[in-house]
Amino acid sequence: MKKYWITFLLALFLLLGVSSSTFAQTVSEQNTSLNNWQISLTGKAFPSSNIVLKTTLSEQERTTQQNVLAKLNKDPNKGYLFSNVTAWKTNSIQITIIATNIEKMATLYQTPNSIYYQNASFKQDILYALQWFYTNIYNENVTNAYGNWYDWQIGTPISLVNTLTLMKKDIPPTQLQNHLKAIDHFEPATADDRYIGTGANRINKGFIVSMVGVLSGNQAKIDLGAEITKRVYTPVTSGDGFYADGSFIQHTNTPYTSGYGAEVLARSADFYQLFAGTTTLGNFRSLPTIFTYLDSTYLPVFYKGEVLDMTRGRAASLKAIPNEQVANTMLYDMYTISQKNSNATYRGKYANILKSSITKQSEKTTFYKNLTVAQAQTFQNVLANPNIPATYPARTQNKMMGGASQMIDTKPGYVAGLAMFSKKVSAFESIAGQNMLGHYTGTGALYLYNGDESFKGNYYPTVDMTSLAGTTTDHKTKPVTVDNAKYLNPVAWSGGVSDDQNGSATMQYNMKNVTGSTLGAQKSWFFLNGKIVALGSGITSTESLNTETIVENRKLINTNLNSFVVSGQTLNLGQTKTIANTKWAYLNGAIPSQNIGYVFPTATTVTAYKKTKSGNWNTINTRNRSELVGENYAGITISHGQKPTNKSYSYILLPGKTKQATEAYSKQIDVEIRANNLNQQAIFDKSQNLWISNFCQPSTLNGVVAQTRGSMMIRKSATLEKITLSDPSQEQNSIAFLVPKQTGHKLKSKSTEVGVTTQGTNWRIQVNTTAKNGKSFHVTFGK
Repeated sequence: MKKYWITFLLALFLLLGVSSSTFAQTVSEQNTSLNNWQISLTGKAFPSSNIVLKTTLSEQERTTQQNVLAKLNKDPNKGYLFSNVTAWKTNSIQITIIATNIEKMATLYQTPNSIYYQNASFKQDILYALQWFYTNIYNENVTNAYGNWYDWQIGTPISLVNTLTLMKKDIPPTQLQNHLKAIDHFEPATADDRYIGTGANRINKGFIVSMVGVLSGNQAKIDLGAEITKRVYTPVTSGDGFYADGSFIQHTNTPYTSGYGAEVLARSADFYQLFAGTTTLGNFRSLPTIFTYLDSTYLPVFYKGEVLDMTRGRAASLKAIPNEQVANTMLYDMYTISQKNSNATYRGKYANILKSSITKQSEKTTFYKNLTVAQAQTFQNVLANPNIPATYPARTQNKMMGGASQMIDTKPGYVAGLAMFSKKVSAFESIAGQNMLGHYTGTGALYLYNGDESFKGNYYPTVDMTSLAGTTTDHKTKPVTVDNAKYLNPVAWSGGVSDDQNGSATMQYNMKNVTGSTLGAQKSWFFLNGKIVALGSGITSTESLNTETIVENRKLINTNLNSFVVSGQTLNLGQTKTIANTKWAYLNGAIPSQNIGYVFPTATTVTAYKKTKSGNWNTINTRNRSELVGENYAGITISHGQKPTNKSYSYILLPGKTKQATEAYSKQIDVEIRANNLNQQAIFDKSQNLWISNFCQPSTLNGVVAQTRGSMMIRKSATLEKITLSDPSQEQNSIAFLVPKQTGHKLKSKSTEVGVTTQGTNWRIQVNTTAKNGKSFHVTFGK
């Protein structure tokens, strides 16, 4: 890992503009770039015996015939280009749709195996469409860019530069220049343009400007694109962009690694593809920084062929772009980027990630359906390569992303993602009728990915968005009346502590700014090895609403296969039971790694169910067509009643455990709950000699004195004591603890920000937290 950070620091050194020399693109390199980009859009010719690729291409032809060609209008008197896209004069989204339709036509025209490949009549249709589009909609004389700026500055031009690349040899020079002038009209003229945007928006514009430069042979445009793009990779400490802890934020307050962050990933891959084999790539000096972000930002949000939906923002509510499509595209882009790295181990790691993520998926008849030919060809080559291992790597990593108020725990067999909200991070985002019921998605929702596809298919419209696993809820919502409103936590306590292997996340909050409810609570989660401990205290509300904690609410693959047992009682589909003195529960998975055990350290009255839930896709996102769907679920809830005061809960999740192992564990729990109150939430994991406490207030516990608020982990071995500390409030200038000295121990190592002194029989550990980023710091004592 150290060598990758050296690469990262070197990239930043170059990014700061140490060298000002640039490489001018020759005519030969211009042709290379255009050919590179055309192949990335169309793929290469393939033998007719390749049924998979024939099927992929046939699907593209079928959908284009049905949704584009059948709607094409060539009567200039009708005022539209496609009969199903006629409101373009008032709806800017339709402008992007028209541009995308033309791109789809041009792609088939240049795809070697397509029935439309370089068809003369088809070419004339494309040229007509381009000219109509320029004359009637998108030209340099437009003064009223109505609707959404995105359609004029990104959505439309990014399709247009693709089409112009594909048609460059066929389009008259004057027409080509007209289209390039039109794009220039809407794009920034300098890298300091105040409207240029950040993150994904910035890199999209940088790519468009660079493409204009390649298409026109204009080196200044290519250089401008590089300059615009450069800032995207610079780490930030607030607002949009990449954070040192791995977070990616867009729209100031929303975690978006696999949403807008996926666009940054895609454009980064595009730059590498576009300029492959040319010296022009040397002008994009910040680009190699993406190698580090693959490790720190993108890889953690994956479990095999799925991305964590908590990093998709409002896009998770859109049926047309399912999780697997996002994951496959990102895996393709990650692989494309990684193969440009000079380190063979690095390249091999991501080749293994790709192959092992798609091996099982590729057996499905629908796998290649939503891929491009280029993507499908890459996937086929990787799958067929015997030198790339097909076994998914058994990774162990705990990662606190303070900038996103998220913790991601990766263990062999599963990934757990926890989504919180803070004074800086919104509980959810809703824009233009999307994600209308997302209120609880970032209020302590715990997403456990184990390969059972629980979050795929019709999960979001059917789960009951007020009953997400991990949350404490009174089921209250309020209508979304303002686009991109901020639903922030008024309490400064949302973060965690991590030693990279294990960690704890903690959040104190109330729902006032999210749903208008008075409901508040103090929560902590402890991510151990094969165990996740969840504690809640101070659950208080003045609402006359049933308040409950959602232990589980999981979509089932197969109702018969997914047997569900609570305290020894098997629940059948359609049953709901309230069961007192519950110590354990168990949900059977399709394979052992998909089993989930549930243990209650204190015998608890729970409500358990196995039932069918229904919902409408249009209810959660107005861009979805109205479609009533149903799914089967197994769930466990802990009721706190109406108007609860200082209620609490505790439970332990055991991913991958058998029924027998779960029941046995409930009788001999190796995790002690040391505190669960408004001052402290703490556990001791006997199996690791690991103590973790979140001190919500200065206080004392088990001999440790928290002189300030803060979180601490103490991991002991025969000769070492490793202490990890953090400030989940992200507001204090320093944190300080007193920790009893161990006989014969002395200071061995520490983070730069840590100061260690002696106070009586204690070590006094004080940490400079003026960066206020929630980072974890380390100090080690030993003999």
